[in-house]
Amino acid sequence: MNEESVIIELDTVLEYRDGQVYIKKMNTNEMPATLTFNLIEALNNTIVEYYKGKQ
Repeated sequence: MNEESVIIELDTVLEYRDGQVYIKKMNTNEMPATLTFNLIEALNNTIVEYYKGKQ
């Protein structure tokens, strides 16, 4: 592969309560909105699945 190296910075504080994930704080470097949305959606799904499995 001949791809460029890309650094993605994601400084995020999330809170899981009442079966939902809330964004308390989020700072990122410049990135497309669709990438940001997909990252947060993936984190949301992972966190919800993890805590639902612990009940």
